[in-house]
This record gives sequence, structure tokens and C-alpha cells, in this order.
Amino acid sequence: MAKVKQQTEQTFLQDLLDFQGSLNGKSEFLDEVRLKGAEEVRNTPFPTKKLEDWKFISLRDLYRDSYELASNLEVDFPDFSEHFLPESKESRLVFINGSFSAEHSSTKALPEEVVIGNIANLAAEGNEQLKEHLHKHADFEDDVFTSFNSAFLEDGAFIYVPKDVTVEAPVHLLFIQTDADKNYFTTSRTVVVADEDSEITLVEDHIGLGDNKYFNLPVVELNLEDRSFVKHTKIQRDSFEAIHIARTAASVAQHANYESYTITRGAKLSRNEPRIFQMDEEVEFTVDGLVLIDGDQVSDTHSVMDHRFSHAESHQLHKCVINGKAHSVFNGKIYVQKDAQKIDSFQENRNLLLSRKGLVNTKPQLEIFADDVVCTHGATVGQLEEDELFYLKSRGLDEQQARELLIYAFALETIENITVDSVQELLVDEVHRYTERQLDSELTV
Repeated sequence: MAKVKQQTEQTFLQDLLDFQGSLNGKSEFLDEVRLKGAEEVRNTPFPTKKLEDWKFISLRDLYRDSYELASNLEVDFPDFSEHFLPESKESRLVFINGSFSAEHSSTKALPEEVVIGNIANLAAEGNEQLKEHLHKHADFEDDVFTSFNSAFLEDGAFIYVPKDVTVEAPVHLLFIQTDADKNYFTTSRTVVVADEDSEITLVEDHIGLGDNKYFNLPVVELNLEDRSFVKHTKIQRDSFEAIHIARTAASVAQHANYESYTITRGAKLSRNEPRIFQMDEEVEFTVDGLVLIDGDQVSDTHSVMDHRFSHAESHQLHKCVINGKAHSVFNGKIYVQKDAQKIDSFQENRNLLLSRKGLVNTKPQLEIFADDVVCTHGATVGQLEEDELFYLKSRGLDEQQARELLIYAFALETIENITVDSVQELLVDEVHRYTERQLDSELTV
């Protein structure tokens, strides 16, 4: 049995490569990327619990089923305009099951100098900026999932903000996954290049419209040139039966500032891996996260903040709320290379455990090879205080309102840093739905 299981793990992604041929022939450039990715998939082992970085979670929910390429399926989808952000009415790219939807997208609000569009069309046009940056910043060595994304690189978003350009309207990248009778997989790629002294705000939004199972594997590459500023909010609200495995890589140049806020609410199993690379002196970056999970959900975050040069400030506050039998995993690494002096780095993982059956594995990690640095890390696991609940209920709040207020207060530190008003309101609503679902589950036990 063990041998059969190991064989299934090893060949799972390789077997899916049979779908790849249907994508080739439209762009020589993308064909080359896909062929290289497929070769890497064949030569890279599938991760198992024997590996340190994967020992706390099982991928059995992923490889025990078969999947079809989403673009090969014919599906109907309901109206999803309720998920549009009002601030991004004309600064929005929409992808449905991994394919670009021109009908639902608009970029009229963006400056004319900005290059924005879907990768498939830009590649067919031979866009040189896309060729220069695509597949250049996702620095994940020996990672079969990044290679698999490349092997099926069919479409995604490309944004180039030229020197001295500020994009005022937030750019909404909306990735919709529809309901379907068959399990399917999608592999979107997002590439964002912020040239010198430029500024942009991104909202990367993953939404599942049904309760079906699918495999969503997005990869995001960001390149920040000197003195640029990118504010990146990712919201993951996939189906509660979905598998979401994501990679985000950001290269940050001198005096640049990258702020990342990841909100995890959906998917049965999610794995988020942000990696931030300092490319010169005097940089700032933030990698905050908020996880709200319940039932049998599993959320795993493995992050790397790689300090390669002197003089940098970095910050990571990762908060998790865990209910039911949910399982949260956090492994955050602060890496300070030799001669990278004058580094000021903060990392903390705070967990709010709402049930006795919930599970938390946390491992903040420092690897420091320089001596003139200030690096701190820590982790806490706590519960809602009965005294606080009693006080709020004595002031007229019911059980749900009291819990909701305390959970919101816990999450506020992440939510308040998001500058798009409608996204803040959306997250407040998510906290409300989360506590409502939590109390409903308690009543049915």
C-alpha cells in the first residue's frame, strides 16, 4: 500500500502533463516556458511529509483525485458583479477559470503609459516587456508546483508601471472559479513591474462561486525598482472543497517599499508561500497575514524574508483564528546573509484558538549570519477570555456580537492597514460570516 501511495504522489502532476499539448502553438515564447516547466515537473520530486517544510500537512486531498484542465471545460456561471470593487470600476482584470474575460474587464482609469493586459494576448503580440520579466522573479528552486504553473502557463495578468508614474486607482485582479461537475485545475500567473519612482496598489482576489473541488495554483512575480512602492492585498475565498497552493516572489530594489497583506478564508487546504528578496541597500517590506479557518480547513503559510544587503526594515505579523477541527501551520523565516548589517526585522505569529479540537503548528525562524542586526520573533496561542465575553454581554451584546467584536479586534491590526475602503468593509463582513458560521456549528453539535 505504501509503495502505491508513493507512486501516486510521484506521478500525480506528471500525469496531468497530458493536457499540455492543447495549449501550444499560439505563442512560441510561452511554448518555450511551458516545455521547460514540464521538464522540471518530470525531474522534481513531489513533496511528502518526510520533508521538513511539509511535515505538518498531508497533500492526500490533492493527489487522490483526478483533474481536468479548466479551459477544456464548458461551464455556466452566474452573475458575479457583486464582487467588483467600486474603486476599481475601470481598473480591473477578470479571469474566469484561469481564462481572461475582456467582457468583465476595464482599464480606462489607468494612465496611458501603463502597460496592462492578459499574458496570452501580450505574448501573441510579442510584447518585449513581458518577455523581459515573465518567469524571471519566481525564485523557487526545486519546487514542483512553480514548475507545474509554468508548464501550464496559459494566461494571467501583466502590469508594467513606467518610471515616475503613480496609479491612483487600485487595480483589481479578480480570479473567479466557477462551479463544475468535474474537478479541474487552473494555473494563473501574475507579473507586476514597478519602475523607478512609481506607485501602484493591487488587490489580488480569488473567489469560488460554488462548493465544488478544484486545484488553484497561482504564481505572482513582482519586481520593484528603485524608490518604487507597491501595496499588494491578496484575498483568498476559494470553495471550501478547493485546494489552493500559491507562490509569491517579490524582488525589492534600493529605497523601494513592498507591503503585502494576505487574507485567507477559503479552501479546504491552502498553502501560501511569499518570498521577499532584498536586491540592494535601504529597502522596506511588510508581509502580514490574517487567517480565518474552521471546520476541517488547513491553512499553511511558509514565508521567507531574505535580507541580502545592509540597511533594511522588514515586518511580519501573521494572525490566525482557528475553530472546529481546523489546522493552522506557520513557518516564517527571517534570513540575514553575511555582511547584511543594520537589519531591523520583526516577526510574530499570533493565534486565537476557539475550540479544543483546533490545531496550531508555529515555527518563527531566524537564520542570521551578520552581527549588527536587530531581529525579533515570537509566537502566541490564546483563547477568547471569558471575562471579556461576560463584560460585553453584560453591556447588552448577545453571544455572537460579543464574539464577533473580540475576533474583529484581534483581526483589526491587519485589516486597518488596507487602504481600499471597500476591501476593509468586505473583510469586516467576512469576520461577521465567520463568527456566524462558528456559532451555527456549535449549535448543531
